[in-house]
Amino acid sequence: MKLRPGIYAAQIVPYDAEGRVKTKELAALVERSVVRGRMDGLYIGGSTGENFLNDAEAKRAVLETCAAAAAAASAKLGGPKVSLIAQIGSLNVREAESLGKLAAGLGYDAVSAVTPYYYKFSFAETREYYVRLAEAAGLPMLVYSVPALTGTSFDLDQTKKLYEHPLVAGFKYTSGDLFTMERLVKAFPDRLVFSGYDELLLCGRALGAYGAIGSTYNLFAPLARRVWEATGEGRLAEAREAQGELNDAIQELASLGLYQAIKEILAAEGIEAGDCLPPFGKLQPEAREKARNLGKRFADKGISIPRAGA
Repeated sequence: MKLRPGIYAAQIVPYDAEGRVKTKELAALVERSVVRGRMDGLYIGGSTGENFLNDAEAKRAVLETCAAAAAAASAKLGGPKVSLIAQIGSLNVREAESLGKLAAGLGYDAVSAVTPYYYKFSFAETREYYVRLAEAAGLPMLVYSVPALTGTSFDLDQTKKLYEHPLVAGFKYTSGDLFTMERLVKAFPDRLVFSGYDELLLCGRALGAYGAIGSTYNLFAPLARRVWEATGEGRLAEAREAQGELNDAIQELASLGLYQAIKEILAAEGIEAGDCLPPFGKLQPEAREKARNLGKRFADKGISIPRAGA
């Protein structure tokens, strides 16, 4: 398995008013995450990138831009290549297969796919979906399990059946069911579990998660790393304090609109991230000002990725 353990940003994606990917700004955000954020990896094309609201052309542009920018940023650092996971899941399976093949050709280390939703698919159908996509890409597959949004979760027997295929490598586990998470980690020690809730980063690390993937790590990579390292080294008081800081920040952002607020803070840094795709609404002027003030406060406290030249 090529994937590095640790902190992965679920990559935010800038769009223009017509919904086209702003590739120059996206490349700048990837470089920021890798060079200044010191990310271990990036999760491309997920919920944070508004993947389920854009079209096939935009999805391809995101995968291509992020691969090139991550390679350039890794070379700039002179260290190991940042790990890249491409979220390719879609109810249009042929589109998902095409994206998987593209990701493989671009040098992604793994693919991931959200569990099929809306229709009540059987487990056999869901397993076939994951096998089909993994084989199309020829890459390790992380099952993107987010039961709150898909209505589907996996028990240990079902997980065992998923793991019968050698390319099904683990989970992006976005659930508050920590009991099942611990059972997965213990029962399948040779597979990977990435913690998907930023608010439960400490818990995921303590239970043996291989890594953590989160939206707010686009801003709070240094703070997330503090939680990750302090928990892993048994400095639990420090880890709890850092997790509390992270959760306070998440709560403030979420009160404005999480993705919209992140984009506004990035814009204040000089990277025009645009508005979120509809049906997300735009921040009103008062909320924009609050988001910018939050960004400044986070920077002053030293919990966010340092600005260029800082």
